[in-house]
Amino acid sequence: MLLTKRTAGATAFGLLAGLALAVLYFRLDPAHYPFPRCPVYWLTGLHCPGCGTQRALHALLHGHVGQAAGFNLLAAVLAPVVGLGLLEEARGYLAGTSRRLTLLYSPWLSWGIAAMAVVFCILRNLPGPLGAWLAP
Repeated sequence: MLLTKRTAGATAFGLLAGLALAVLYFRLDPAHYPFPRCPVYWLTGLHCPGCGTQRALHALLHGHVGQAAGFNLLAAVLAPVVGLGLLEEARGYLAGTSRRLTLLYSPWLSWGIAAMAVVFCILRNLPGPLGAWLAP
């Protein structure tokens, strides 16, 4: 598959933007710098499935898996899935295979992640030890 100027430029921009974000989250700890805060938590006081993901990403980039799981267990569990999916997407793109054959486009994965996010959101907002353990 030949890359057109448009797709090559978009791919290069996406890769550079992702690399820039990874460097930003590696260098700066979101707990100590003014990164965006969760609007759901700010408005309702409830932890959404994404609360703590920025700090979890920072910890994962430094190799602290346990600390990342403490910030956001769902993000720590799904980070390898997303990484493998992106590698598979890049391999498929370079090989010229259909995107619909990649892991990230499978319906069972999408529905499974959505179900996990809903259950995770409910469990982390429950009173008691389970909610306290899953809260960031």
